Amino acid sequence: MHASPSNIERKPLKFLFYVEQNYAFDILRPIQIEAINQGYQVKWLIVGNDASVQYLRDDEKMLASIDDAIAFKPDAVFVPGNHVPGFIPGIKVQVFHGINQSKRGNVYPERGLFDLYCTEGPQRTGMLLKAIKDKTHCKVVETGWVKLDALFQYQASDTFSRPQILFSSTFSASLSCAELVYEEIKRLSDDSQWQWIVTLHPKMAKQTVQKYKNLQGDNLVFFGNDQVIEALHRADIMICDNSSIFQEFLLLNKPVVTVNNRSPLDCFINITDAAELKGAIQQALSPSSNLIDKIKAYGPAITPYLDGNSSSRILSAVEEMIADGWQDTKPRNIIQNFKMRKKLKYWKY
Repeated sequence: MHASPSNIERKPLKFLFYVEQNYAFDILRPIQIEAINQGYQVKWLIVGNDASVQYLRDDEKMLASIDDAIAFKPDAVFVPGNHVPGFIPGIKVQVFHGINQSKRGNVYPERGLFDLYCTEGPQRTGMLLKAIKDKTHCKVVETGWVKLDALFQYQASDTFSRPQILFSSTFSASLSCAELVYEEIKRLSDDSQWQWIVTLHPKMAKQTVQKYKNLQGDNLVFFGNDQVIEALHRADIMICDNSSIFQEFLLLNKPVVTVNNRSPLDCFINITDAAELKGAIQQALSPSSNLIDKIKAYGPAITPYLDGNSSSRILSAVEEMIADGWQDTKPRNIIQNFKMRKKLKYWKY
């Protein structure tokens, strides 16, 4: 694939959004807004059983199949997840689905599948540059995390008469507190002094999700993965564990209580026993000035891009690659691409 600056001016670029999980919609929409504002085409490809077409809006355009995606010939494919099929044309752009780099360490199962990594800040940038040193098939560009554009641009309108407590948890058994705190949340949600909001990782065990859904009533509501930004703005405090979502909440300068966090920081309250939850909630609802100061210092430390313009920087990085005459020189990744074909049940060559 070749392009030049004149081609960019003459022919609008075509972008494909590759979606495997429902959380991808909130992540990718800021790019869609920016792309359409620049006169580019945007289409969505929703694959697998974990993402639902019902989350698409009426004005969003979906491709019905892999064949349609290939025929679309996108200039770039934007991916919040870890994998993308190499047989779809275009620059493969990793925009990430969270900002918690420490949870994954140096392990990148998607390494070799992407041409461009758009990172949120110096920590991930440095780790990726180290991981891909001596490799010339991909680039790392520090753009800021695109979901923060949607997070910061959201306008909350409702007000509530009682404190709103958001509970969220990751799905990995070794990192999750969902089962550990279930009975305590069940007990506390019987008290009408607080309103609970629960949202769980899309890969959470179905039986755990159902247990929390069964708690719904006057004092507890369950939010789907397409309502996360609304939940973050609505809540006064968050209860979490090791999920990257608590970092998004801290970026809104609001207190977080974590349960068995692997790397506790002084900008949140960490507990190790479910019995401590009520006291930690009360502490978070009346935070000390020192805790507030630590929370406010956290955002710039994790990502310097808090201006809501990350989508523009991402598109600029893509445009630059195209203008520089990008060619696909990634490894063939025969095993990974075979797995993708098997997963997608696509065997055309």
